[in-house]
Order: sequence, then C-alpha cells, then structure tokens
Amino acid sequence: MQWSLPSCLGVMSEKLIPDEPLEEPPVPQRPSSLAAVVTPEMDRLNGSIFFISYILIYLAAPVFYVDVVQAALCDKLGANHTVASLPAAAYYLGSIAPIVLAQFIPYRLEREAVVGIYVVTAALMGAVCVALILPLSNTIKTLAVVSQGLVLGVTNGLAQVYCYACLGRGCTTKGRARAYKLAFGIGPVAAVLGSLGSQFVLNHGIHFLAYPYDFAALYFAGTLSAAGVAGLSSRYKLVPVQEEQRPPVFRYILDSLRSYLRRGPLVWLLIGYLLWYSTLSATPNLGLYTREAMGREPQTLSGYILALRFGCKSLAGYFLGWMTARWGDRLPVITTTALVGSATLWAWVAPGYWYLLAFGLMGAGELGGAYFPNYALSFSAPGEIARNQSILMLATPLASLSPLLHGALTERFGFRASFLFGTVTAALGLWLAVRLPAKSAARTAAGEGTGP
Repeated sequence: MQWSLPSCLGVMSEKLIPDEPLEEPPVPQRPSSLAAVVTPEMDRLNGSIFFISYILIYLAAPVFYVDVVQAALCDKLGANHTVASLPAAAYYLGSIAPIVLAQFIPYRLEREAVVGIYVVTAALMGAVCVALILPLSNTIKTLAVVSQGLVLGVTNGLAQVYCYACLGRGCTTKGRARAYKLAFGIGPVAAVLGSLGSQFVLNHGIHFLAYPYDFAALYFAGTLSAAGVAGLSSRYKLVPVQEEQRPPVFRYILDSLRSYLRRGPLVWLLIGYLLWYSTLSATPNLGLYTREAMGREPQTLSGYILALRFGCKSLAGYFLGWMTARWGDRLPVITTTALVGSATLWAWVAPGYWYLLAFGLMGAGELGGAYFPNYALSFSAPGEIARNQSILMLATPLASLSPLLHGALTERFGFRASFLFGTVTAALGLWLAVRLPAKSAARTAAGEGTGP
C-alpha cells in the first residue's frame, strides 16, 4: 500500500483508515552494526541510569505529574473546575518546544541536553516552592501553578525526547525492554511511597507544615529529585552519530514533518497518541469528582489516589515490559489505550468507593507515555530519533485543549459528560492502534527484532 501525503497538509489522498493492518513503507534502516557497537556494559549502564532516574522522578510524582495535586491546589486557592484544569492544559501546550529546539541541539550534545533540562526543572520546582510560601494573593499563586505546568511541559517534553535518544543510541532493543520493565515495573512503587508521603503531609501529619507549606514541601522534594536525575544523566554512554548540516529552523521543521508524514504507521501513531492524551487529560476531573462520588474533599484523597494509581502502574509496567520483549512494540500501545478508555468508562458507571478503581486503570494506561514513543523508535534511524520523537510529542500540545474541554463539559453537563468524551476518544485510538504494523521491517533486518 502506497501512502500519499501532501507535504504541507499531510492529508491522505485515498482511504482514511485501511481495513487491514497498516503496511510499513520503506524506512531508513538503523545501521546493522548498532547492536554490535552497543556493548553489554553500555547496555547495562544506560538501562540502569534510566531506571534509577525514574525512581527519583516517581518519588516526586505529585509535582512531576501535573494533574491531581495541581487541580487540588487550584481548588484550594478558590479556582473553578475549568481553571483547576489549566495546569494540565498548560503542561500539554508546553510540549510543542521539542520540534523547534531539537534543531539547535547537535547529536554530540544530546546527553548534555538531558542534564541541562533537569537542572532547569530543579530550578523551576524551587521557584514554585518559594512562590507558595510568600505572602501573595491566591490569584498570583494560581498563576504560578499554571505557569509551572507550562514550563514543566517544555522541560519534560525535551527530557522525554532526549532520554529516548540516549536509550536509542546506548541500548539494544532488548536492553530497552529490560530498562522499561524495571523503570515502569519497580519505579512506580517509589511513586506509591512518594504519594503516601505527600498525603501524610497534606493531611497535616507534620504539624508545622500547615497550608501552604504542605504543598511547598512537595515542590521542594521535586527540586531535590530533579537535581539527582541531572547528575545521573551525565553518566550516559552513547554510540557516536555523525553530525549533519542542518537547514534553517523553518525549513528544518518542514523537512522533518514532510519526512515523518510519508510514513503511514508514524502518522497513525501520532493520531493515536493525540487520542490517548485526550483521554488521559480527564485525570484532573477524576480527582475533583471524589467530592461528588464519595463526599470527600479532593485534597484529603489526592495522595491515596496517587498511591493507587502508581501501584497499578507498577504492576502494569512489569507486564508491559514482558509484552514488549515477547511480542514486540505494538501490543503495549494497544493495551495502554484500552486501559485509559476503561478508566473513563469505569468512572462513568461505577458507584461509591468502587469509583477509585478508575485511578488504578488510568495509572496503568498512563504508561502509553512510554510505549507510544518506544514504538516510534522502531521506525527511526539513530540520527532521526530526536526529530521523530519531537514530532510525535506534538500530540501533547495538540491535546492541550482537552483538559479545558473536560472542565467545560463538567461545568455545563456534569462529570459524566467528561468521562463519556474520554471513553469515545480512547475507542477511536484503540481502532487505530490495532491497525499498526506489529514490527518494523527495518529493525528486523538490522537484527534487533524484539520477538523471542
């Protein structure tokens, strides 16, 4: 099947969705020597750095993941449902940065880019911590939280692009599968501990950390975690990639988009990622719905909710890593899409405390944020990894209106309208995911297939 994609609009000239799984068009092969030049020592070292970095990130999950805690904080500051969804919307919008900034980061500095990104993240967390404890108005504090979501979207978007670039240049496919199994299987246990700790703080378990010092303490913990990740990332060992002459930024973006849009599976992966994000953006509303579902204030349950969310994420992380090693990169994409859809469907129909299971399903499905980009690696030569990851990340800013839409639907029609919207977007994403090729022929030819 030939894919015809006009260079500017990227619109299919023929059938929008094929009846059978998408065929893979010709793609540049990863050099067949890649598995040979990535030594076992590099494979273990880079996988370990990735794993420990995620342990630190998960320990500070309440502030690294912009949704439930930020919505509860904005609610505490007197914001309505739509404004409480603004931090998540701003976070998504900030992820437009990689497609522009990737042009200016040469291959030899990709590791240093990860270090710098986390240094900036640490400084950002510290700034929000200070803003919360200063005697400022609630409006200014709300603006600080929303602005933090925007800037964190920029830094986390870049971090994801270049962490995956480091893995793509420093690990074999099987090495990445092992790293994912550890990072997303064991790592979320740290998020459970961090979430329970945050709930202890928010419930005034430490008497001198009354509001707003309780929320400020969470951001201080995030500062320390981000600084630790920056230090670890400086130890990545990468396979050298020959530098290339890059055109001016506008032409670079157009050429990158043109190249990406010629590959049918990557186009549908991008659309599926957008739909997955649109469903995931119901998470702040899930937190706020606790007041209606159980008669409890969101702040009193946000830590427990995160613990449940990341506990299920830990279980799912182990099995998704096993799926990747056993059956390849597509099945986790299908599974995570189905899980987030199940979360919104369950929230829509479940009574009372059974409603909390929606957070577990959403947490498990949240790993799509790792496995959609992982699938894209199968269609990227080493020099294309950062570029293709940056384009895939455009799904995040494209989905930036989704949290506001969830909030607006709730304001007008009630929470169940938001959950219905999330269920529909997940169903459409699942329809696309099952039509993706199971494997990349380029990876198979290069001797890096992920099957047994």
